[in-house]
Amino acid sequence: MAANAPAKARLQRGFRATPKPSRLPPPMRPRLTPALAALPAVLLVLAALGCAGRPSARGTSFVWIAGRLQPAFDPGGPPDPLRWSLERLLARGLVEEDSSGALVPGAAERWEWSADSLALTFHLRPGLVFADSSACGSADFRRALVTGLGREDHGSRAWLLSALSGVERVRAGRPLPPLGIETPDSRTLVLRLARRDPLLPAKLALPGLSAPWSAAASGGWRAAAGLGPYRVLGEEPGRALTLVRRAGAAGPDTILVRFQPLAARVLTFLRANAADLVWPLPAALDAAAAPAGFGLGVRAATPRRTLLLVMRADLPPTSRPATRYALAHSVNRDRVLELLGARATRLGSWLPGAGPYDFPALDEGQAREWMGRGKLGQAFHVVMGYDADGAGATVARALQEEWSRLGIYAELRPLRGSKLARELLVGFSHLALVEEQPWTDDPAGTLASLVMPLRGPAVGAFRTGWRTREFDGLISPARGSTSPGPDAAQARLREDLVVLPLARLPWVWLAREGGTALAFHPRFGPGCSGIGWSAPAGSVVAGARGGPPPPTGR
Repeated sequence: MAANAPAKARLQRGFRATPKPSRLPPPMRPRLTPALAALPAVLLVLAALGCAGRPSARGTSFVWIAGRLQPAFDPGGPPDPLRWSLERLLARGLVEEDSSGALVPGAAERWEWSADSLALTFHLRPGLVFADSSACGSADFRRALVTGLGREDHGSRAWLLSALSGVERVRAGRPLPPLGIETPDSRTLVLRLARRDPLLPAKLALPGLSAPWSAAASGGWRAAAGLGPYRVLGEEPGRALTLVRRAGAAGPDTILVRFQPLAARVLTFLRANAADLVWPLPAALDAAAAPAGFGLGVRAATPRRTLLLVMRADLPPTSRPATRYALAHSVNRDRVLELLGARATRLGSWLPGAGPYDFPALDEGQAREWMGRGKLGQAFHVVMGYDADGAGATVARALQEEWSRLGIYAELRPLRGSKLARELLVGFSHLALVEEQPWTDDPAGTLASLVMPLRGPAVGAFRTGWRTREFDGLISPARGSTSPGPDAAQARLREDLVVLPLARLPWVWLAREGGTALAFHPRFGPGCSGIGWSAPAGSVVAGARGGPPPPTGR
């Protein structure tokens, strides 16, 4: 014990040396004012705006929030409104369609038909230069036309150019046959046709079909160099693109495109007043929640856009008509329209020129009767794919609830980006909710996407699995001469119910009031004002045309 006394004494002295904590008043918490509360959101937006390249300190800038994932750079890909809008800023084809629907000169200053309408000759503008300063000639336009003709995922280009000599021998995944495309010199392009197609110039005005890209640029948006009024200054992959105006072009000096499908983050940009345009709108974004200073724009689309329920005819159980009828008689169309609100209108006619569409009645008794006819049992299972950020996401769960009352169990599969594109074209979902806009404003433009070709992949952005020869006279004139009228064709679609039109979809967007003026195109939706080559007043006539010079240099 004595040996431990010094240690015990030191321990006691140590405890006595420890000061007692003083009783200080609690620290004052700073008061959180509204300005301080908004500071994190503002900092987030400012940081985001600086990621993809800072807009020019001089001149005008335009901030566009796109409520989708960034689309892949794929000019030959299936139709995609967002990708098409980007391509229209960066590239130009032979012909363009103005907001009135008239055809105007694009990269071709004029064109003319031969006396027998089997040859279409384009005369290119002099001095065409890509955004990377390389020269552009007729060989580049030929390359643009043939790129993607033999794709295995979709056959859109082959259908659009089906009148071109040699295209009828194109097979998916195989080398291309000789085609009727001639380039006698660097400023002349001649298309030789196997049959007359008066709509060919209008088809060539679709983004990507005849728009060339520099051969020196390869891979992704950052390297994309076209003939359009803008070029890519910077890219933050998956998040943003910064575009700058080329010399001689009209429009804002800088366009910053942010890709943001999350509604909460889009609202952050709006509350910080850091956006001029929000389009497409995320499905979960309530336009009424937008702060003061932003207005909702709603305009009809031409050709008319439609929300479709596709019931694939090549996959059981929807390969049975009884299954499709049971599903159709369980769709509450009024509920669908209620959920979509201002983003949809009631369907009248479906096919252009046809009368009102006879929508299947909401009738549980008929639905159960069809389940019995098809020997589907008391319950069955289907999978439904749709765009997680589109109109389908707004109504998918309501459809699921209606079907579940009958023992129809729908597994929902919300998808985005490349996974969505692949599922709609080559996937195994029995059902799909798709937003469709016809290629042309006539029955053939709609039927081309609904009826599968006899061989090869689907035409458009989705697959129905429905193959029939009944509409050859409309969509494949080379194979048949007879064609049903619009009413007969619409009645046939109603009879098979492979596709059920749920609602009309106008273009809908949010724009900052008093900001940069917006332009609107019925086919392509909203965009910046003053972009593109515009023909002088009175110059929109058939045959030879003139127009202002294209953008030059960088």
